[in-house]
Amino acid sequence: MKLQLRIVMLSALAITVGLTGCDSGPGTSKIQATQAQTDATAEAPSTPAVETTPAAEPVALGELKDVHFDLDQAKIRSGEGRMLRDHARWLKSNQNAMVTIGGHADERGSEEYNLRLGERRANAVRTYLIAQGVEADRVTVTSHGERSPACSDHTESCWSQNRRAEFQVQSR
Repeated sequence: MKLQLRIVMLSALAITVGLTGCDSGPGTSKIQATQAQTDATAEAPSTPAVETTPAAEPVALGELKDVHFDLDQAKIRSGEGRMLRDHARWLKSNQNAMVTIGGHADERGSEEYNLRLGERRANAVRTYLIAQGVEADRVTVTSHGERSPACSDHTESCWSQNRRAEFQVQSR
């Protein structure tokens, strides 16, 4: 379902760009949201296309990819740091963009626990972006817990896709 939504959104963007002639450019209970260390060897990010939508209708952008987490964890994986630094650079260069980070969990655990876990995951990503220089008032969080799975199979591979923080970008 998420893939279909992304395909529809990317198709709509491509049509819009084509019609306007614009160039869009190139479980434990002790879970802690921690800020990952910065890496001085990060590459410069590519410049993603800017998509603006009414404030009431945020959309997920393919350029701001989901952050994934280990089972029952809200700690940013070291491998996700480069991607989050690229996200922060994009946000800093697109000052009209606001972002809502939605925290998600797999179906294991109680609904209440998964809502708290999703919130901790979203806050961990928010904290990381703010540490990279993104203004705090441009980044909000919400938790979906287990309610909006990216995959509905009952396998570890599928559950790992559901343990994520997802970005929705809207213009100010």
